[in-house]
Amino acid sequence: MIQELSGAIARDPADVRARFRRGNAYSNLGDYPRAIEDMDCVLELQPDDCLARNNRGMAYLCIGEFETALPDLCRAIELDPEYRDAYHNRGLAYFELGRLEEAVADLTRAIEIDPGFWSAYRHRSMAYWAAGDRDASFKDFVTSRELGGG
Repeated sequence: MIQELSGAIARDPADVRARFRRGNAYSNLGDYPRAIEDMDCVLELQPDDCLARNNRGMAYLCIGEFETALPDLCRAIELDPEYRDAYHNRGLAYFELGRLEEAVADLTRAIEIDPGFWSAYRHRSMAYWAAGDRDASFKDFVTSRELGGG
């Protein structure tokens, strides 16, 4: 798939869709620097692409660049205030930065948008645990399991 998308990009360097798809493919392979490069190109051409903002933010999260991820995730939420994955991912960034109240708030918003989002319950459980709220942590952990989170 990457080879095919690279060919499309070679033929048309402004092919935003091919760059976006290749960036996602790199991300799925764990090649986050290349994913970031492709999302950079997408965002140069379409700065208000909330999916590319979220995906670049997530790639930064995956390489431990939590502060660097925040502007993209915040912008994705500004562009689409109902984008559950952006709230989830920003919550993860806040968690990793020790900003537990903000993490809980974002993960709660992701759950409000999608009450079946087991991953948000799982990660909010971790944030509650880190904040010392063992009861809330256990409740969210159980809910995440009931919703299908392994």
